[in-house]
Amino acid sequence: MPYSFNFDLSSLPKSFFSEIIRASHKARIHRKLTSTARRIVKLFKLEEITGLDLEKAISLVEDLIEIFMLNEMNRGRFEGVRRKALFLPHCSRKYMDSRCRAEFREDLSTYVCGKCSDDCLIRRASELAEERGYDVYVVPGGSCIPKIIEKMNYEAVVGVACGMELLLAYRYLKDFPAQGVPLMRNGCSRTIFDLESLENSLL
Repeated sequence: MPYSFNFDLSSLPKSFFSEIIRASHKARIHRKLTSTARRIVKLFKLEEITGLDLEKAISLVEDLIEIFMLNEMNRGRFEGVRRKALFLPHCSRKYMDSRCRAEFREDLSTYVCGKCSDDCLIRRASELAEERGYDVYVVPGGSCIPKIIEKMNYEAVVGVACGMELLLAYRYLKDFPAQGVPLMRNGCSRTIFDLESLENSLL
């Protein structure tokens, strides 16, 4: 289930994500998510930049901190396996119409990137992951992911989605080794994630 509001963090400085990572380290020890999230919201002026009210901005930052905290906790087990998959959201495609050359595979409920646009985020992410030996799935929703994992016998996954969906996936997958990359801009199309963050998650 996605957020009930839209956000765009793409104009924030890189230091924002560095601060989120630092906060995730501290949160593992102190568990003071709300006060830490409030401080980050004020420090980076998230209300002004995103147009979100204080409560929504804090909720969003809390989710980001928790995701990075879970990533860190899962990192050791994640690094120790070889058969991995990357799940990307189809809404990050450059085109959501016939200009997109991706083919849909009904047996796995996934799009296969047609590599039609050099500047398409999905193409760039797919190539990055494939170079590292990952199978890549561009999915229309999270419900098909457990079936793909089971059918293809994956040992670990990297998922790109909005923070709320990543946390739901973490809870559903429980002890399964995973890494989550949160969207920087959500919505129904042209969603954005950070390629550098993705690259750091692909081992």
